[in-house]
Amino acid sequence: MTSTEPTHDEADGLVREGQVIAGKYRVERVIGAGGMGVVVAATHLQLEERVAIKMLLPAAARSRTLAERFVREARAAVKVKSEHVARVTDVGTLESGTPYMVMEYLSGSDLADALRAGGRMPPQAAVEYVLQACEALAEAHAAGIVHRDLKPANLFLTRRADGSPCVKVLDFGISKVAPSGSDPRITDTTAVMGSPLYMSPEQLKSSRDVDARTDIWSLGVILFELLAGEPPFDGATMPQLCVAIMQGVPRPLAALRADVLPGLEAVILRCLEKTPERRFRDVGELAAALAPFASGRAQVSVERISGIARSSGPPRPAPAAGGVATSPTLASTSPTWSGTVATRKRHVGLAVALGAGVSLVAAVGAFAFL
Repeated sequence: MTSTEPTHDEADGLVREGQVIAGKYRVERVIGAGGMGVVVAATHLQLEERVAIKMLLPAAARSRTLAERFVREARAAVKVKSEHVARVTDVGTLESGTPYMVMEYLSGSDLADALRAGGRMPPQAAVEYVLQACEALAEAHAAGIVHRDLKPANLFLTRRADGSPCVKVLDFGISKVAPSGSDPRITDTTAVMGSPLYMSPEQLKSSRDVDARTDIWSLGVILFELLAGEPPFDGATMPQLCVAIMQGVPRPLAALRADVLPGLEAVILRCLEKTPERRFRDVGELAAALAPFASGRAQVSVERISGIARSSGPPRPAPAAGGVATSPTLASTSPTWSGTVATRKRHVGLAVALGAGVSLVAAVGAFAFL
């Protein structure tokens, strides 16, 4: 945690071990604390089920904008029924007025931790993880939800009962939901929300004027990083990073990872096209392109994504004020950055929208609050 984040003592001022929330959730311990909220492990008294409860700190809860965004995250997650989204099972308000969200308790680690611990991943494993994320996004996009903050830290790797890996997409806190309305407090036209290392050129311009293809870009960055151990674009400063993303050429993956097939690199490069129209139209098309490089087990994800596409029809766009920008120019009004800059290795990162990240440590892992 950074110096701006609350200590566990401060978090204990909001909730304490043994406290019963809503008459049914007994708090076990604080397992994550950040600039805007805390996450605790708790037990549902009637069901004897372990859950994770995420809540805003009082100062953040007093912000109508942050409180609305918190509730919107819960609503977005509930709309997506995929096993690849962390389930939200309840919401409520503490006696203090602080909103809370009850989620499934996950055991495992996020892909950012996996990269730090083990470095780059085998190609088939990396492709499988991205395909599982595509399953979640296929449902989200069909419901008009654009995630806008996909990154390794928001892809949590857990295990099914049979031991097979299961990726959960986390943190819909800055997702864009259609119809999104025009409340500038929620998504300002010049506000940039997300994690710049993984943001598309059009999202760097404006988080409001994006559609599902910004998530396609992020998946391309993630897959590149899972394979290479580092992202395709870099910069010593935030402006340099933005210029690299908007105008630069991705690092040649083949030079960093000789065993990656040219066809797989071509799929990634199409995800990273500067113009949205040149990317894959949707995650179904991306999944089909990844299928030749996936294991037999991962083909199940490809089939499911295809089924979602057939049943949902054309994806519903998330409209912006004045319509969706289908061909944004890079030379535009400078965006307003909201957040603090932090470095990860030699890469530039940004925690935005809800302040410094809150980590929920689920067994040996963590998920990002924002």
